[in-house]
Amino acid sequence: MVMLSACSAVVPGGSATAVWELAPQQTIDDSTTTVTMLVSRLGCNDGVTGTVNEPSVQVTDEQVIITVTVSPGEPLAANCQGNDQVAYELTLTESLGDRALIDGACTTTDAAATVFCESDVRYAP
Repeated sequence: MVMLSACSAVVPGGSATAVWELAPQQTIDDSTTTVTMLVSRLGCNDGVTGTVNEPSVQVTDEQVIITVTVSPGEPLAANCQGNDQVAYELTLTESLGDRALIDGACTTTDAAATVFCESDVRYAP
């Protein structure tokens, strides 16, 4: 008997969970208003991250939590070779100040249990 398996399937369309890291060679400090992220789809998709959707940004006194998704949603079946990183520039509504940058996928999605989320902190002042 031959068994075929694929990554967890979600109906195509919609959006899929993504994680991000800071792009190298940028300076982050209290006056930062623009952040360049390297976004990667969490689930299998034949090596392709897809289109980065407008991130959800939650600002508190101590953190800026950025949660990113990509489109289209997860395919019904795909090769799990790892996905590319897509650069995405996000302009904050105010300067970063004395706040940490947090990957929201690491606190609110299935990404939390992956190696991508050993820490949800992407920058700490």
